Amino acid sequence: MTDKRKVRIILGGTFDPIHFGHLRMAQEMLNHFSNATIALMPAAYPPHRAEPAASPEQRITMLELALNSTPQLLVDTRELRREEPSYSVVTLKDIREEAQDSCLIFLLGTDAFAKLDQWYHWEQLLTLTNVLVIKRPGSGLPRKGPVSELFKQHKVNDIADLADYSHGKIGYFQMPLLDISSTYIRDQIKCGKSPRFLLPNVILDYINQNHLYQL
Repeated sequence: MTDKRKVRIILGGTFDPIHFGHLRMAQEMLNHFSNATIALMPAAYPPHRAEPAASPEQRITMLELALNSTPQLLVDTRELRREEPSYSVVTLKDIREEAQDSCLIFLLGTDAFAKLDQWYHWEQLLTLTNVLVIKRPGSGLPRKGPVSELFKQHKVNDIADLADYSHGKIGYFQMPLLDISSTYIRDQIKCGKSPRFLLPNVILDYINQNHLYQL
């Protein structure tokens, strides 16, 4: 396919550690938006979850190791430079100023999207970006309430159509499910079990060398 305008995709998370679920999601986006750049953006102080176990520097290093061979996948550290909680709307305002009229696509799992109305200034998100909701194991789109209404009002039928808009639209994508989580990987390590084949070997080597996630 031919992308209709420059596309910037934002994939946020703690990446504590990055794993094949994150990487496969990024590749699926490149499969659909071939000329896009994808920024993996680690959060410093995510307001809706516990503080990461690995330090910001360690998470950046793991991201750089994992993305080293894919130029379209970038590490964006702007949230790590903030001292306040990582509110998405604040970050997206910064990115929108940089992107000008480019298409921005903010990736959200169905579990996070269902709780969007609990986010800080959530009503402003679509004035800054498009949202692409990714089907997550065990969760689906909300059937009622303000988030459901938002989806109905702004949805596109084909995610490729997001490239026509700089902001304001919502797509839904059901990618092949890889039920992998950073929490599960950390728990395996704490129990003395190997999480091999859930994340790249270079990341597992780094975790072992630096004794991350151990009791």
